Amino acid sequence: MEALPGVGRKTANVVLNVFFGQPTMAVDTHLFRLGNRTGLAPGATPLAVEEALLKRIPKHWLLHAHHWLILHGRYICKARKPECFRCPVTEFCTYGEKTLG
Repeated sequence: MEALPGVGRKTANVVLNVFFGQPTMAVDTHLFRLGNRTGLAPGATPLAVEEALLKRIPKHWLLHAHHWLILHGRYICKARKPECFRCPVTEFCTYGEKTLG
């Protein structure tokens, strides 16, 4: 799929996940930030974060996990003003500048 014009790894993973039910991890900017900021799946590249997430997330959650994590990164663990006070897993997060108040 990645050989097609305009199709990168993220798009290929989304298609495999949504249309073919494959347990893939589509790493976008939100997931890349979330993996590194929280310590869940640190990595220097989106591929490194993807591979770390695939190892870390239990198999029975993999089909939907990238959707949940993208939404978490988009609405709670935001780039500029993360809302750590709303985060249900803040106690497990390694982010040193938490906004708890």
